This record gives sequence, C-alpha cells and structure tokens, in this order.
Amino acid sequence: MARRKRKKKAPKKKTAKTAHMKAVVFIAVIFLAIMGLLHLSSEDRFWQKYIDAGNQALARGNYEWANKMYRQALQHARQNGKDSPLIAKTQAHIKRLEKVRNH
Repeated sequence: MARRKRKKKAPKKKTAKTAHMKAVVFIAVIFLAIMGLLHLSSEDRFWQKYIDAGNQALARGNYEWANKMYRQALQHARQNGKDSPLIAKTQAHIKRLEKVRNH
C-alpha cells in the first residue's frame, strides 16, 4: 500500500496579543524579583546598622554600648525567624565582645 503524504501544518502565527502577554508576564516576574530583593535587603539594613554601631563602640572601648547594640541586632535578627543566619552572625559579634572584655 502506498503511503499518503501528510500535509504540513502551517506554523501558528504569533499575534500581537501573545507577544504582548509574554512581555507583560516577563515584566511582572522581574518586578516581583526586584521587590523581593528590596524587602530582604531592607531587613538586613537595620540589622547591619546595629552591628556597625556595636563595632564602632567596641573600637572606642565603650563595651556597654557595644553590648546594647549587639543585643538590639540579635533581637532584630530573631524577628526574621529562628533559622535566620543573622542570629549566628550576631552571636559571633557578642562572643568577640566578651573576649575583648575578658582580656
């Protein structure tokens, strides 16, 4: 038996509507990614200000203020969740303060 040749289907034409939808989805994804990064960076920014203040106080020898700033940073880190990596970083700063105080 002879085989029948299949007619090739014409490729679907891209309409302006589908191209527009792809662009809108792409822009929405980018927007959400940027907003997520801004949210995360703002959370770390407040923590970093406390750490920086504690480091400056430690360098001046003002151990009480350094301790207060590190404790504020720890409190802020805990607000981000108990699994936040900022907690461990803050505890390292507190341990360093205790070492300096004890020497």
